[in-house]
Formats: sequence, C-alpha cells, structure tokens
Amino acid sequence: MKKFIFSSIFILSVQIFAFSQTSSWRTTPPSQNSSTNTTTSSWRNQNPTEFNKPREVRTPVIIDNRPFGWNRWEWNRWSMWGAPGFGWNSWFPFDYWNSWGYRQPARVFYYDNGRKDTIFGKKPVYNFGLQMSSSNQIGGFFAVGTKSYFIMEYNSTYQKDNSTFFPYGNINLVDFPLVDDLVKLKTYYVGIGKRFKRTGVHMMVGGKNEIVRYRGKDDIGYITFPKYEDNSMTIKFGILHDFKTASFKIDYNPIINNFYFGLGLNF
Repeated sequence: MKKFIFSSIFILSVQIFAFSQTSSWRTTPPSQNSSTNTTTSSWRNQNPTEFNKPREVRTPVIIDNRPFGWNRWEWNRWSMWGAPGFGWNSWFPFDYWNSWGYRQPARVFYYDNGRKDTIFGKKPVYNFGLQMSSSNQIGGFFAVGTKSYFIMEYNSTYQKDNSTFFPYGNINLVDFPLVDDLVKLKTYYVGIGKRFKRTGVHMMVGGKNEIVRYRGKDDIGYITFPKYEDNSMTIKFGILHDFKTASFKIDYNPIINNFYFGLGLNF
C-alpha cells in the first residue's frame, strides 16, 4: 500500500512539472531573418528631396538684363497673287475649289470704267492634329504650305507616375524589390515636305529627351530614383494625306524604332 501511494505521488509530480514548463520563445523575442524582404522601405523615413543628397556647391547666377527686340514685317498677299494695287473701285469676295480639292479665296475687282478682274488666291493649306506613338506618347502636329509645306510637332509620354521620387537615391542602398524601369520620353521635330495632289511626303529632324528611372515597390507604393537621362538628335519620315477637311498622318523613326499615327483637320 505504501509503495502504491509513493508511486502515485511520483507520477503526479512528474506530470505537474511537465505541464508547468514555458517555452523560451515566449520570453525571448524572435530575431528577424536577414533574408526576409522588408515590407516598408526605410527610405520613407527620410525627406525624398534630401535623402542621400550630396553636398551642394553654389555657383554664381548671371542674369542677362539686355532688352529683347524684334522686327515686324507684313505684306499684301493679294498684290502677290496678281491683284491691282490701285485704280479699282470695289471688290467682291468668293471661294473656289482648286484642282486638288482645297478651298481657296478669290476676289472680283471692279474698276471705275466698268472693267473687272477675277483674282484667284492661293492660300496655304493649314493642318492641325493630334497623334499617338508606339512608345506610349501623345502629341500634336502642325503643317502649313501648298505644294511645299513646313511641318512641326511635339510628343510626350502620357503614362501616369504615381511613385515617390528620390532624386538622390542610390541602387546600393535599396531595401525593397525592384519591379521595372519608369521611362519618360519627350520628342520634338521640324521638317519640310512635298505635296503630290492631296498626299504629302516629309522628312523631319528633331531632338529626344529620355529619362529612365529605377522603380521599386513596398507595401505603401512605388519608389523611383534616377537611372540615366539621354538627350540626342533623331530623324523620321512620314506621309500626310488629306481627305476633304480631315487629315491622316503616319511617321516612322528608324533610330528609336517608333511609329506615330495622327488625325487632324485641314483648311
């Protein structure tokens, strides 16, 4: 009987001791594994414009206060089209359509002796329009001229940038995963063309400004910082065709392998 009582007491003591043990995990905080990805970047604790900013070297600013002037010049286009400079009494305006289907101005001049002259004007054709490119750009174009024409345009990337930009960010200090590059592209062109009836062929020379930024992401959103910037000259070739009062334009840039498609009006 005594052996049974001592055995029971021993077994009960072991069970109580076993259940009363506490894991050391609960008294010691777990240490974060160095390979675990950071959910929120430490960059966000800094001012983006001051983060990793190098020491500034101030240079004197020279302001040019010289006046800017320009000369104004005008001409009488009707005298260039063969209209009389004097001797007429009155004139009557009307419009006509030339052989290419463009609307042009005209005047009938009446003289004191009853004679009259009909002058058919040759107004330049104006083209305005909007266009898009295969590199996610949107822009506008303008052209003016009859048989020969001058053309110009401007394009810019329309992709929305919803990131926090760190102008002095360094890739060696990144503590967040990089996803892709953010590209901002601006182009401008000027050129000349030649019309064959209602179809024009042109060549343009311009400039390209390309800004590429590293883009990463944490649990708050995107973070961007500079990668490189490129400014260079470029060229492209294109066709401008008029359908009555509407215009269609297509261009190709072989240097950056870019297509442009535009729609507009002509008058």
